[in-house]
Amino acid sequence: MPDNTFEVDGVNYTNIADAQNALKDNSTLIIGNGTYRQGMTVRASNVTIQGSTNTHFIGGAVGGKATFVIQGNDTTMEQIECSGVTVPDQNGACIRQEGKNLLLKYVYFHDSEQGILANDGSGKIQIEYSRFKNLGKAGRAHAIYVNKADRLEVRYSKFYSSKDEGHEIKSRAKETIIEYSEIASLTGNDSRLVDVPNAGKLVIRGSVLEQGPNSANNQLLGYGYEVNPVDPAITHSVEITDNIIILERNGSNHFLGISNSTQSVPKMVTQNKFVGTMNDVALYQSGNQFYADRAAYGLGPFPELPSIGL
Repeated sequence: MPDNTFEVDGVNYTNIADAQNALKDNSTLIIGNGTYRQGMTVRASNVTIQGSTNTHFIGGAVGGKATFVIQGNDTTMEQIECSGVTVPDQNGACIRQEGKNLLLKYVYFHDSEQGILANDGSGKIQIEYSRFKNLGKAGRAHAIYVNKADRLEVRYSKFYSSKDEGHEIKSRAKETIIEYSEIASLTGNDSRLVDVPNAGKLVIRGSVLEQGPNSANNQLLGYGYEVNPVDPAITHSVEITDNIIILERNGSNHFLGISNSTQSVPKMVTQNKFVGTMNDVALYQSGNQFYADRAAYGLGPFPELPSIGL
């Protein structure tokens, strides 16, 4: 389709406001190549937003929130690049998810205060084949921040270099499932790679986790630090299996931070390869492999990451 144009259900528009107003339930919005500096609100449900090869939103923020404020349910977004989002509250996001259920594929969100901020009650958030880089602000905005949702699922995606002591992933969802992805501090001054402050079900498998030299927090993962006691109405468990975990923070490294309120939660940490040193190594001797450093594992110098085929 032509550059700098919008198509809603087969009808072409030349400005984003008209395209936004044309959206109705079950609409498909196709956005042409171009640089766009305005955002939009999606009020309808079951909407698909499809970018083109080079569809880039820069700096647009609707209502002091985000480039895309999604109020409808069951939204799908594909092939959108978004960057440069800042707002007075310091939590400007590419997406503010206010409705239920969001599926993202092939998006690239970077160099903003936040990639995704999902409100309480946002259902299921699914992220696949996507990239998040250089996101975070003031220790309270993160690459993605999912509040009290039902489920967060991340697969085949890359989270790199969160900044200003943000986490790469912060999730208060009942279930947080991360599979076949790369989550790496690299040179970023992040906090934790994954923080699950309300506990719940946490699964991380088949992924690369790298805690970088500039990480502010010595815990690579955090679990249950903002609940005491835990919610008895949901299942709480930790399963971390078949990952490559690299710890190279300047100072002490602690793999998994567990709050006092979650000490009795079932935890399975096995079939992982740990590279580097950590002060809780004695807890994970069974079923895991340990390597003193990158050279011992056969990995090149920082910042090279092991390949898992992404």
